[in-house]
Amino acid sequence: MKPDCIFCKIVAGKIPAEKVLENKGYIVIKDANPKVPGHLLVIPKKHYNSFLDMPHRKYEDFFQTVKDAIGTFSGDFNLIINNGKTAGQVIEHLHAHILPRKLEDGFKLNC
Repeated sequence: MKPDCIFCKIVAGKIPAEKVLENKGYIVIKDANPKVPGHLLVIPKKHYNSFLDMPHRKYEDFFQTVKDAIGTFSGDFNLIINNGKTAGQVIEHLHAHILPRKLEDGFKLNC
């Protein structure tokens, strides 16, 4: 745990968050500032700055948790992992954004 990391504080229960799912290694919470309704974050309980910092053997569990979280709703979605400030990562703790999509949601992804 990194003492100044907001996600580490959420994992430790020091900051409240609306949990959708939790397992041994990960939590899934509703984003406090959602881009679309239902915006979720998948967060490892162990602190990794970015995707490249996570040990290879953890990828399967991480993506299984992402898949489990996606199973909590139906329909199309975006899966986004920002790595580094230039790429839009605001909190330096690995996390995946899951954005359930609707035609009228107004969200534009510029890829």
